[in-house]
Amino acid sequence: MSVSKKTWKKCCRLSLIFALLALVGIIWIIFCSTPEFSEQKRIWMEKAIREVQAVDTIELYTKPAFLSASELSEEIKKVLFEEKKVEHDSLRGIYITAETAASKNFPTIIDALIASGGNAVVMDIELSGGQLAFIPESAYLTSINPGSTKLDKLKSLIKELHRKDIYVIARQVVFNDPYAGTRKPEWRIKYKGGGLFDARWLDPSNPEVQNYNLIITREVARLGFDEIQYDYIRFPDGYHYYEDYHYDETTMERWEVINNFLKEAKKVTDEFGIKLGVDVFGATIYGKVDWDLVGQYIPEIAKTVDVIYPMTYPSHISPGYNGFKNPYGDPYTFIYDAISKFRTAADGNAEIRTWVQGFPLRIPNFGPWFVEEQVRGTYDAGANDFIIWSPGNNYGNSWSSLNMLPPEPVTEPVNL
Repeated sequence: MSVSKKTWKKCCRLSLIFALLALVGIIWIIFCSTPEFSEQKRIWMEKAIREVQAVDTIELYTKPAFLSASELSEEIKKVLFEEKKVEHDSLRGIYITAETAASKNFPTIIDALIASGGNAVVMDIELSGGQLAFIPESAYLTSINPGSTKLDKLKSLIKELHRKDIYVIARQVVFNDPYAGTRKPEWRIKYKGGGLFDARWLDPSNPEVQNYNLIITREVARLGFDEIQYDYIRFPDGYHYYEDYHYDETTMERWEVINNFLKEAKKVTDEFGIKLGVDVFGATIYGKVDWDLVGQYIPEIAKTVDVIYPMTYPSHISPGYNGFKNPYGDPYTFIYDAISKFRTAADGNAEIRTWVQGFPLRIPNFGPWFVEEQVRGTYDAGANDFIIWSPGNNYGNSWSSLNMLPPEPVTEPVNL
């Protein structure tokens, strides 16, 4: 069968086109493997990720040329859904109220934190009184605590702090909750003779109270925090002869009530891959009366949670307490002794992270020295982390202490 001249020319033309395309493909592959192209591609990738970060949602993102969706997908996931885990060998941070976090001054505070060597913040997730600072998703939770729009962009705020390599801890006030107590008076502690105890306190042993707090924990964990810290995770420190709790006081200790609840909370934080911390009275390490009264038994708590925050504020003890003659003028001695005892009681099962006093209560000559001495006592006792507490978020006298690093571990020489 003969082929026409016209058909022959067409076949030759197509063959030439395919050959040219193959040649271009080979040249493109060679070019793509060059360092120059890899660098250009890296620049395009970084630009794309910055655009995703700026809009904070994949739906509003327009992919730039030369980058396939598959090439970007993993990077975008890391930015939007798999936020990088912030970890530091030593955490040095400050406490921030929800009101401060929502203020125009917050970026300035964070800049000062970073410039001073800090790398962590403990942030309230509730307003003063117990109202949530964000709008929860749970219908049940909303029926009791509908929240507020004070921190309506909390997810974005946490992501921004992560981008600055800051470890972000959510402070959840647990059983001292006047907001819930007003709306659910049946959750409050009752007197044995009838009537209700202090409106600020919920019954720690009431299953409904515990469930309410676990739902809050789950909501907070979804926001992207690195850790959830429980405060007021205890019974009130008095009047137990007159109070009528939900649990059977003849068969169970208060510390068991607290620890059983913490075990349930740990299941929630473990589900989200984040840590659980608890604030504890500094006095709990010095006597059974203290820890038995409030239900904070450190050896057992340490077996359940990841971090214990002793509130060892020198202003909260009196001169002469346990032999400390001058805690207001010599904070080092008290902090060193207390943190050493907490570490012994924890027995390596939980980190000990000191709450450092960053406020002037009962300290006549309060200044940077007072904060620095507490940090020095913390380090010398063998702990690596601390958070500074200032109720008003005033850290002028505290910034210098954030640059203090724990001593390098001593390594034994190897004999060859």
